[in-house]
Amino acid sequence: MHHTFLFQEGFWNVRGYYFDDMENTLPLMGIARITHIEGLWVNEGEMEITAGEKPIKIYNRYEITPFREGKTQTTWESKNPDLGTLLGRFVIVNDAILSTCRAKSGAYTGVEFLLKISNTHYQNRGVLLKGIDKLSSWSVDLRKAS
Repeated sequence: MHHTFLFQEGFWNVRGYYFDDMENTLPLMGIARITHIEGLWVNEGEMEITAGEKPIKIYNRYEITPFREGKTQTTWESKNPDLGTLLGRFVIVNDAILSTCRAKSGAYTGVEFLLKISNTHYQNRGVLLKGIDKLSSWSVDLRKAS
């Protein structure tokens, strides 16, 4: 399976829903930008969650070790002001990109998947946990910007 998300540079529009720890459903929208620098792939995302009068803004920056030729897994790292340093792994399984992570402190873990619908469309689902408690989850679509 040939994947386009992460593997090709470009912008992806993100739309869907964020679910907080109380299971409130909140609209989410944003953009993800994939950049390839020598020896490093970067996934930067800016998301906005509509929550009452003041939207919540989320910024993510994943620094990804590029997949080596013929390999189906790699590692990534992200620094988050609320969660600390997150250490993760991407694994390709046919039409899906799976991701697991844990905070360097050990306090948080997470899992998500990106399911390829087409070269320009992926579905993403994920959850972030603190111990055994769910902090948040999400259900979004990513569509490549033209």
